[in-house]
Amino acid sequence: MKSIFKKRLRISKDFRELLTHSKNYISAQLLTAGLAFITLPIFTRLMTPDEFGVMSVFTSLTAVLAIIFGFGMRGAISRYYYEDKQDFFDYFSSNFWFVFLAGILLTSLVLLFQNQLQLFLNIPKGMIYISFGIAIPQVIFQLYSSYLQAAKKSKKIASLSLISALIATGLAIVIMPQMTDERYYAKAIGQAISSLILFLIALSYLKKYVSFSIKKEHLAYSLVFGLPIILHLLSQNILNTFDQIIINQLVGKYETGIYSVAYKIGMVQNLISTGILKAWSPIFYGKMNQKKYSDINSLANKYGYIVMLVAVFLIFFAKEIITVLADQSYHEALYIIPIIVISYFFLFLYSIYVGFAFFYKKTKNIATITITVGGLNIFLNYLLIPKFGYVAAAWTSLLSYIVLFILHYTNVKWIIKIKNIISYKIFILPAMILVFMGLFNTYLIISDFGYSTILVIKLLLLAIVTLLTYKYLTSLKRD
Repeated sequence: MKSIFKKRLRISKDFRELLTHSKNYISAQLLTAGLAFITLPIFTRLMTPDEFGVMSVFTSLTAVLAIIFGFGMRGAISRYYYEDKQDFFDYFSSNFWFVFLAGILLTSLVLLFQNQLQLFLNIPKGMIYISFGIAIPQVIFQLYSSYLQAAKKSKKIASLSLISALIATGLAIVIMPQMTDERYYAKAIGQAISSLILFLIALSYLKKYVSFSIKKEHLAYSLVFGLPIILHLLSQNILNTFDQIIINQLVGKYETGIYSVAYKIGMVQNLISTGILKAWSPIFYGKMNQKKYSDINSLANKYGYIVMLVAVFLIFFAKEIITVLADQSYHEALYIIPIIVISYFFLFLYSIYVGFAFFYKKTKNIATITITVGGLNIFLNYLLIPKFGYVAAAWTSLLSYIVLFILHYTNVKWIIKIKNIISYKIFILPAMILVFMGLFNTYLIISDFGYSTILVIKLLLLAIVTLLTYKYLTSLKRD
């Protein structure tokens, strides 16, 4: 029976490898997200939307600092590993000490402007201090994770990610009920301790390989590759989370809390996409080195439909999810979840084409494009949020991701002129299906149909889309 099933699905060795590592990454991320979902009813009842908003801004700041302190070296480490040189850990040592020492310097300099930073972020100074305190440990662990990912040690990354989430969440649950106000500090403290533990785990492994060595040629390789990526990642972070900072500035903490809950639920789509992309990256580089372009197209085609199916499910059952997971005071977030989900589908699409530019080390245009779109996103948010509220942030994110997809495809196809890239045509149908389902879901929400009728319609449509997708994938030729 098992062999018949494999034959039926035409699962090749490459696709099995992609699915295996995707399973590890996605399992860890879903378990991590599962913890967030399981505890969301707890945190939304222990914290007011205002407190939840402060916590969300803290999370955004922490992500920005990890990008700045990392100098884009995470991607450079993966790229250097794929070149199969004999001095990898010597190269790694140069990166390790550079980000460690530079992080100390940056922390000292930025804290001189803490008052201006607090005014901009509109959160307590204590939360800013904690965010800066965990920046260096997070970056060191990210460098270690880059090595593990390149070495295809997905199980280890998955295990460490899950341990980190358990520690951070468990500590927050224990500490928060003991507090009467400013309960967001419980989450921040939990994350700080978790980051420190991961940092120590990374050091315990790396101490065998890392020596005190900073070589100019190694830093030159990383900085030429990585510095443009900093701007790219920062702009990407602006698209992912900076809108919460702007909402907090222009509208208030309450609205930020509502938006962040919708964002957390919609972000399941991003977890799926990111998990597959992590598994995809080493396979993609291997296939590119072997010039097996048809295999790359076939794999991209398959998991494009998988990502689309997850998005349809999240859109159709967003109401049920938010009803179970969040306090009623957050339920107005329901109406922007589908927009966020579709945005993350287009993030997946543009990430596919960014990989080609990374492979050929053509990172300059990546940064230019992402900075341009990030600037557009900031402009639109400052223009539209005061007029239309936090809902505008969801729409500006969707527009920005669509523009990113178009520009990055144009970059690798017409500017860099890379041959044998993945055809955009294979993504047209799943994108059209997803947009149609999103629009139809909106129609069902505003219709006069009863809940039971709407539920039956959604289940029927999901079953039809799943069946047609299955038949399509099984009709494809073996990779």
